[in-house]
Order: sequence, then C-alpha cells, then structure tokens
Amino acid sequence: MRTAAICPTCATYENALCIIYNGPILTNINVNPLEDLESILAKINNNLVPKFGTTAPSISATYLGQTYLNTTTKLLYFAKAVGTGASDWSLVLTAPVVTPQYANNSAALFAGLVAGQIYRTGDLLKIVH
Repeated sequence: MRTAAICPTCATYENALCIIYNGPILTNINVNPLEDLESILAKINNNLVPKFGTTAPSISATYLGQTYLNTTTKLLYFAKAVGTGASDWSLVLTAPVVTPQYANNSAALFAGLVAGQIYRTGDLLKIVH
C-alpha cells in the first residue's frame, strides 16, 4: 500500500512540482542545478524546438539531434554536430511523393536534387551522391 508523504520543501503532498534538479548544468535547455521541475518543463518547451527556414541550414545547431525543416523544398535535416555552422547538419533520406526519373546521378543533380535524395532510372531506385 502506498502512502502520501509531506514534502519538506513546500509542505504539501509530494508531487511533480516539488522535484528539484540536482545535476550538472544542461546547456541545451539552459537548466541549472536546483531548478524546479515546472521551470525545467517550460524551458524544454521553449528551447527544444525544431528550426525551419526557406533554405538549407547555414547556422549552427543548438543541440545534437535537433531538426531543421526547409519549408521550400520540404527537406529535413538533423544535427550531427554543434557549433560548426552549416556542416552541423545532415540531410535525412527523403523521397518525393512521386519519385522522379533521371538518366543518371549527374542529371538528377542538374535537376536540383541534392545528395541523399531518391530518384529512379527505370525500375531501379537510386540515391543522389
């Protein structure tokens, strides 16, 4: 049987608001030791959000695994590094709704596809490199 306990900090029954973070600073979301859970959750909502723009990412990622959506081309990128600018980002393998057909890799590149995108030559699916 579980029993409720009184929190020594806030003098109420223990709940999520009583939890205090007791670890190193979390630079990705700007959380310091001894912050309460409520403010940490607010920082997660504000700081761990995807980036987006109308071109390929050229700015540094905020944290590893962050996502970036190019709203013009609908290409999705993820952060494999932090702090090196455009080279932080890698393109996630994507396929258009209708897979375009090109004679070869050069023709696909000339048509505007970028490394990592899928195209086809006849019945063979290929990846731009």
